[in-house]
Amino acid sequence: MGNLLETLGRNIAEPEVAKRLAEYPGLRPEAGDASAEDGTNAVRYLRSAAEGLLVKLSADGQILALFMMSDGKDGGSEFRGELPGRLNFAAEPEEAIRALGEPSSRRAAATYGGHRLGELLRFDWPTYSVHVQFRPDHDGIDLVTAMTARQVPGRSHGQA
Repeated sequence: MGNLLETLGRNIAEPEVAKRLAEYPGLRPEAGDASAEDGTNAVRYLRSAAEGLLVKLSADGQILALFMMSDGKDGGSEFRGELPGRLNFAAEPEEAIRALGEPSSRRAAATYGGHRLGELLRFDWPTYSVHVQFRPDHDGIDLVTAMTARQVPGRSHGQA
């Protein structure tokens, strides 16, 4: 199995998926996972701060989202696996666009409640989306998130 994105929408119990996740031996269940009080489906998380990876799972073990973090993001180390489009964390927005194509959505850098956020690009494919969040100081990528189409607000399964 190649890129970690190939695990999106699949179950962690599948042998190929389990083998791929085993490449990140630090992944552990995150404390406090529970169903939402508003009646939505329960989700669980596997996290490895040492490997810069957070995996969001449905209650039955389907991989809903992958969060690949830059060095220091949420107190962890930099994700060392392959990023979408073979990007690296030093990439800037125009490099991401060259690697991944025209973004489906682009949000300029902004400040929310005193917290600065860098530019955000979203790239949609039929069954998943990739979000690339840049650092506010134009110093590369802060976070890459890949999620199933159903997990993306405003998107439905199969929408490109």
